[in-house]
Amino acid sequence: MNYLRIINDLPHNPQFNMAADLFLMRTAEQTGKAALRLYDWDPPCITLGYMQKAERVLLLDVLKQQNVGWIKRPTGGRAVFHIEDITYSFVFPTSIAALGKTVSQTYSIVGACLMHGLHNIGIPCYFHDSSIELEQTKREIKLPCFLAPNRDEIMVAGKKLVGSAQKRTEKAVLQHGTVPLSPAYRTLPDFLNISLSERLRQKELLETKSICCNEIDPMLDAAEIKKALVASFCSELPLHSFEQQWSEDELQEIATIANALNNA
Repeated sequence: MNYLRIINDLPHNPQFNMAADLFLMRTAEQTGKAALRLYDWDPPCITLGYMQKAERVLLLDVLKQQNVGWIKRPTGGRAVFHIEDITYSFVFPTSIAALGKTVSQTYSIVGACLMHGLHNIGIPCYFHDSSIELEQTKREIKLPCFLAPNRDEIMVAGKKLVGSAQKRTEKAVLQHGTVPLSPAYRTLPDFLNISLSERLRQKELLETKSICCNEIDPMLDAAEIKKALVASFCSELPLHSFEQQWSEDELQEIATIANALNNA
């Protein structure tokens, strides 16, 4: 029988959060264990795609002044602002074929889990592949990562709600993404090394083409959303689930990975 470990994590700094995702991926590669982790960021953080250069993309002095961190993700794409959101990571060994043999298959499976969980708390979301409108916008301007067209996006009323990215190796898969609770993520362009006109345009796009949970239902809170997401993954996937927090040994290993990220 295959198992799914649930980690409903405490808020952590950027280095810990990315190190923990990498640790879970290495664990999946070495032991064949799947895991779902839900977590928050303290302080708020901008994650960059692994090919991006912070000194080119970000206004580092502004981040420091505003106490906003930054770190590279192991996945691709462009900058994402993690503030007042729920971040998820889902990691599994490629030996579990039922979780998808390709990028597209896994996006669909994980997306269905996310969508069913959100449905269960009254969020009327649906799948929407890269739309013509988004493709046209992509040609007009370099989109923020949260708006960049992707596979099986989760939409509400024509606006994007959930953004995700994926990394696959021969032995394991990591997919992580964010569910914004408040509109705070729309301040991302203030931290980017772009022109004033592009900054205004990106803010306009974030306003008109994306949505957050509190704009859908102001009564929803993070704990309720996390509970619904965990329940959906547990019910939708062919895995035996159990909840287990970090052990001291695991925390030490994550700290070692985080230190390496600091020195990278």
